Amino acid sequence: MSATVGSHGTVETPPADVGSARRRTGFRGWALLNWVPIVLVFASLLVTGVVTARHTQALSPLDEWVYYDYTLKIPSQGIVRQGESIGKGALEQMSCYGDFFGQRGDPCGSSYSDVRSYPQDGKTTADIYTPLYFGFTWAVGEAIHLVTGVKFLTAARLSGFFWLSGGVIILYMLMRRFGIPKLVTLGVGLVVIASPSTLWSSTYISTDAPTLVAGGAALLFAFRAIDRRRGVWWLVPIAAVSIWLKVTTIFGVGLAVLVLLIYALWRRKDDPLDRDHRRRLVLLATATAVTAVAAEVVWLGIHAAIAIGPGPSQGLAAPFSWRALLDLGTIFISPGPLMSGGWNAGYGLPNLLMLPTSWLPTAGIIGVLFMATRSLAVKSFGIATAIAAIAFAPALFFAMNIVLGSVFPVIPRYGISLIPAFMVTVGLIVRNRLATWGLAVYGAVCVVAVVVAALLVR
Repeated sequence: MSATVGSHGTVETPPADVGSARRRTGFRGWALLNWVPIVLVFASLLVTGVVTARHTQALSPLDEWVYYDYTLKIPSQGIVRQGESIGKGALEQMSCYGDFFGQRGDPCGSSYSDVRSYPQDGKTTADIYTPLYFGFTWAVGEAIHLVTGVKFLTAARLSGFFWLSGGVIILYMLMRRFGIPKLVTLGVGLVVIASPSTLWSSTYISTDAPTLVAGGAALLFAFRAIDRRRGVWWLVPIAAVSIWLKVTTIFGVGLAVLVLLIYALWRRKDDPLDRDHRRRLVLLATATAVTAVAAEVVWLGIHAAIAIGPGPSQGLAAPFSWRALLDLGTIFISPGPLMSGGWNAGYGLPNLLMLPTSWLPTAGIIGVLFMATRSLAVKSFGIATAIAAIAFAPALFFAMNIVLGSVFPVIPRYGISLIPAFMVTVGLIVRNRLATWGLAVYGAVCVVAVVVAALLVR
């Protein structure tokens, strides 16, 4: 039987059920071996399917209007440019169904010619994004629409299932890397699936949806490099694609880089056997960081070159202040990105139910920092995650002031790419049977509560 690296850096033999499952053939053996990711994917489908189906045709206030417009324009334009007006399809959606603030613009069924009566004078703000996310959303939405006959907006929203299920599968792979028990992994995954962050990003058209996958993938390949596995240089293109999906994935990519650097520089410099490995890790971290920055620079150049006019003023720019910078030191800690978008996502869930979700990442980060472990990988990961949670948001805020001369709000959902790391820290500190079962039951209760609330409220 093959071995796995445990949370203390030791080599562990797979448990007997894993070995017996591998000896079985066919679907049953595969299912016994992979029952946790199977349950997580099913839970993802259940939550995204039920919640999305229960949504009205009203648009989410989190920019879904402009995202829907971008998605509709994919087959005819392929890309949206700065200064471009919202198309007729999205104008009609806003006029007839509105968003959470009600119907706006021209009356439903009119010519929709008075674009200035719409938010942002009828101009798009989605031009800052590459077509990657919207191309995927259109393709999946069109396929679901053709097969099921549901309205295209609903079909496009259902594409969030693929991002969520991909994110929890990568989370499962990260948990396996640390030898975290399957029941703990199940509980952590269910908490993520039922979190307010997921309900806003994976049941509406939202560019936040792929950031969970991007952050998890970057961290997974960073640990593959630490473990001397093959294919680690995939981290470099992953960094570029992540940035092209959404620039806020720089937090997840930055964490992966930080883990590599801390681990490499912490190695004993007098150990000749580690010298080459340390050099490769530093080189990989450097290449990843440079590629991420270069990817954004390239896109900004393309964005400026194809612009057809100025974009609308959103009134978000503000002068820099040291008080605001210091306040950002806790924005990714509690309630943090898992709770982004609100405590109950409009389903009337009691705040008490979501309270553990809001504090689990904080407990995990603090717990790993003080964990008694001889594993250098765990120590490096704990320190890097703590730095990311506290310093990444203020660092971006300060960089904006230097580069732009003004600042824009840094909000909790910009840290969604850090969720995989935060939840791995939770898995690392759960050690006893009571905590294990408590976490699993809590995650299951949250999933059931979200589904039942969606069925009853909407």
